[in-house]
Amino acid sequence: SSDLGEKMIGIIGATIQEAEAVKKEMTDIIEETVAGMTFFKGKFCDKDIVFVQSGICKVNAAMTATTLLYRYDINTVIFSGVAGSLDKKIKVGDVVIGTDIVHHDVDATEFGYRMGQIPQMKVWSFESNPRLLEKAQNIKNDKFKTFFGRILTGEQFIGEKERKIELGKEFEALCVDMESAAVAQVCYRLDKDFLIIRSISDTPSDEAGMEYNTFVELAANNSKEILKEILK
Repeated sequence: SSDLGEKMIGIIGATIQEAEAVKKEMTDIIEETVAGMTFFKGKFCDKDIVFVQSGICKVNAAMTATTLLYRYDINTVIFSGVAGSLDKKIKVGDVVIGTDIVHHDVDATEFGYRMGQIPQMKVWSFESNPRLLEKAQNIKNDKFKTFFGRILTGEQFIGEKERKIELGKEFEALCVDMESAAVAQVCYRLDKDFLIIRSISDTPSDEAGMEYNTFVELAANNSKEILKEILK
């Protein structure tokens, strides 16, 4: 038996491209729709999983993660998706695995909180499960580079080159997306293990929107490849 335990594993993807990449490799699928979200229960890499597409932004992601954890017997949530690089060395198609996750757009600094910290939360960042991180660190892959570090989440698509570099420096972070911290926060509150895998769809260039449209499928596939390796 794997050290991911005997319970089902919850897997969340944000966009259609991410969802399609995972779904087409699942077998024995049973579909269930709850509150407009479709959950796909089945096998992926011989593991029992429940896969769901969260939709974009924090509230959708939090609602999906909460429903997933209350409805199914799951200990571990893996979020697989795409993100924008905040560091020039991290290129399109590379994968970032989050050691910890921070909301970059939460600002209660007026009350003495650190930028990014949610008032009355004990932690500033949400930490991925060390056992899952270790599994990810043991993966050998020569198709693309894998980086480990902080992931940021906010309710904006960050397109400007300067803003990306600034965010990366301010938070010592590698990439930014619109969902990860919401899922991480739900898992933290419900005491469940999580891991965030994000493949790069756009870089600190002036063409972020165009890059995203061109590379989102490649990125979603690379993210799925890492997911498969972790589940093996």
